Amino acid sequence: MTNLEKFLSHRGIIVQSLQPCVQNTMFNKDSIPKSLPCAIVILDAEDGTKPTSRQFTSTDIAWTVYLIVNAQNVDDPDLALYNLKEEFRENYLKFANRDIPHIEYYTSRIDGTRLVRIAKLDLLKSGSGAAS
Repeated sequence: MTNLEKFLSHRGIIVQSLQPCVQNTMFNKDSIPKSLPCAIVILDAEDGTKPTSRQFTSTDIAWTVYLIVNAQNVDDPDLALYNLKEEFRENYLKFANRDIPHIEYYTSRIDGTRLVRIAKLDLLKSGSGAAS
């Protein structure tokens, strides 16, 4: 499997895990979502593995997924975000056979006005930790 095939395969698993949860999945962190809830999937890091004397023969790719829900005029945005995260987590465990090692929650604004609640999910790189 080439590095590009590995990239497309793992991103496909992430998108497949997101499909039952959100209608809108984007790949540009600077995009402004029009409808909520939504997800933004970005390539976070790439580490070379299996070194030879001249080059690395493989890579480990790290992904970050941002889950975004509306927090303006909503009674409990934390519950909505937590339920969305749990639905993604269940699907990701099923398709990728991995759990999510680190999740950070914070409040922000999009469009300069709309209040949102965001979960930043750092997906475990293949070949490290519990995934290996």
